[in-house]
Amino acid sequence: MKKVFMIVLSALLLFSSTAMADSVAGKFGITARGGVGYFLNSEFTDAAVANWSVDKTIKGGTGWTGGGGFMYGINDNLSVDFDIIYEQVEVTMTHSGGTNHVFGKGKAFDFSLGAQWRFQPKKAFVPYIGAGVDFLINSFSLYDVYSASGETIDLDNTFGGHLNIGVDYFLTPHVSLNAEFRYLYSTTSDLTSKYPGESDAVVAKYDPGNITGFAGVRFFFP
Repeated sequence: MKKVFMIVLSALLLFSSTAMADSVAGKFGITARGGVGYFLNSEFTDAAVANWSVDKTIKGGTGWTGGGGFMYGINDNLSVDFDIIYEQVEVTMTHSGGTNHVFGKGKAFDFSLGAQWRFQPKKAFVPYIGAGVDFLINSFSLYDVYSASGETIDLDNTFGGHLNIGVDYFLTPHVSLNAEFRYLYSTTSDLTSKYPGESDAVVAKYDPGNITGFAGVRFFFP
């Protein structure tokens, strides 16, 4: 009975210490996380549709993301954050006969600046909502079967904004598990096809926007 009492007492002390020490006010934190995203569809130009006999829609679908960043608690409820997030997705075109072909991979580095409003900041379980602005450095790689002719692809950089909702669960006064859903809106990027000895041609409008679920960990400095 004494052992059971000591175990229960230790658990209560651990819970109380985490619950009292999870406010981020005046603290710097670092975040590392990864996730899976659903990437929005893009579109070929009318000229590309006619020349290549493909559907106008370029299908995005599921891709991978990951990254990290810094945050600072202005007060118990309000914090600001800066993240660098890498994103990639394979894209698919559909020929007029209905055959699908994965023809390349869209990639981006998202430089994201935002703010969070954190609810019940004195608890171990801290939900939050947030928003911010984003600048994306985009790139595109053709798969070998399509680049054999020497074709390369350029993508313009884009900008946009995001909305996010998430939760931090504090394991210790300085370490929390993090889960977040994030919607990224972006302007579209000109997807420019380049052949040796030929003029460059914009063949599509690429949209790097996505909806992503993240999981990771945060460490807050004392």
